[in-house]
Amino acid sequence: MKMKLWVTGTVALALGAVGCQPPAPEPEDVAEVTAKRSGDLVRNLGSSMRTLSNLSALKMLTDVASSVGGASNAGGGLQGMSITRLAEESPLPVPGVPDEVTSQAQAALVEKYLRERIFIEANVEETKGSSTTFRITGEDLCTDGSKPAAPECVAEVDKYELRIRATNKGDEKLDLELLFGPNRAEPLSLSFTDVRVGLTVDLGGVKATVKHLSPETKLPRVMVGRVELALTSRGPQDLEFQTSILDALSVEWDTVSGTYAFSSAKATPLTELKVWQMNGANWARVALNLGTTEIRAPYSGTKPEFAGKPYVGSLSGLSFAMEAQEGSEALTIAHLGLGEAQSYVAVGDHKLVTADLNALSGRHFDLNVSKGTDGRAVLSVRPEFDLSVFTDMEPLYEDEAGGQPTSNLRTNFNVRLSGGDAPSVRPVPANESTGFPGGLQVVSGELSVTVNDSRVSVPATRCLVKESTTSESTSGVGFEARDCQ
Repeated sequence: MKMKLWVTGTVALALGAVGCQPPAPEPEDVAEVTAKRSGDLVRNLGSSMRTLSNLSALKMLTDVASSVGGASNAGGGLQGMSITRLAEESPLPVPGVPDEVTSQAQAALVEKYLRERIFIEANVEETKGSSTTFRITGEDLCTDGSKPAAPECVAEVDKYELRIRATNKGDEKLDLELLFGPNRAEPLSLSFTDVRVGLTVDLGGVKATVKHLSPETKLPRVMVGRVELALTSRGPQDLEFQTSILDALSVEWDTVSGTYAFSSAKATPLTELKVWQMNGANWARVALNLGTTEIRAPYSGTKPEFAGKPYVGSLSGLSFAMEAQEGSEALTIAHLGLGEAQSYVAVGDHKLVTADLNALSGRHFDLNVSKGTDGRAVLSVRPEFDLSVFTDMEPLYEDEAGGQPTSNLRTNFNVRLSGGDAPSVRPVPANESTGFPGGLQVVSGELSVTVNDSRVSVPATRCLVKESTTSESTSGVGFEARDCQ
């Protein structure tokens, strides 16, 4: 009797679960949800990018980078190599910020495709449970309907055997899975809520898809991990774009010389860009939170002690969080750091290069950029900036004649700005009338640069400049402290 009651209860629960399952979505409902929310996101993204481009604090940051990199002579080789100049001379295309007319046109085109060519009754292939599957052809994607589709485009699209499975998740939520090939591999999926669109990429699904489409293509032996791109929009002036590593990434591929590998830890979110309004002013936030990331490559030298051991580049992390307010030229970049541990490049167990940032003060710092009373930018840090880099290349040194290296292959380098509540510096341009070459002035605290056993210390009010070639004595560091005039 007890057994019968148990079976009856189980069946009742199963039937209840089936009865509560949302129905499969109708084509017009899928079209309406995806078109409206995608169109709104395109419009709101354009509006937010225009707001971001007009924030004076971000413009000032570019100017500061330009002055530190170009006007200051403290870096020697950095002279003239400002971020602004590099951006202007870069051959890479930099996308512009779309105006309102362009944003509206782009949104309208997206809506037209989704409503009139993708999610239509004629493309429904299957309805099952809470899902409706659409078969998408080259004729659907290769034209907006105003002219015939190009045969080459149609053939290229059709070889993918593309399908889209739309699943009703209830509460106005909709998931889309992109299915490729006869085995319906799922490399991409999208999720729609009332304010959010998320795109998830599964590396395993990507591998399966490529295997079907191009069996001859040599793929990495290991491809695992999931990445998400998400847009959340609550209005033209309230938008957030995030990327995340949902599951740790790992890629490995074999060559005749050995195994190469890349990995990156889970990070949610990895990057963030947010634009919003508060108290009548526009705000923007940009953040990065990269976890431990490593690259491995086989050793290719002739040293027997390193045979079979890999090169390893390990970045413990990379993070910052920056907020800017409309009308304010002050800017704080918080939580700047290189992770929670030492970053390094090694071969086997031997570390060739190590990098430590604020190792004794939390491994992070905050950077504030503002304008002084004279209009020049002032950069201050909390609690300090303390970067140490050590290199030891001696184990890799190879001389066919058996000779010794002609220069020191081991170097200790440190630059530190510390002292007081918020030690600060500012770039000072060159002065031709006095012969001052340009440098970095210490406003408060102390700045020091150390190379092996040589050290230059710059107290408040003085400047760090590149060492003169005519100087009678050298510091061994390549820089010197002098008055800023």
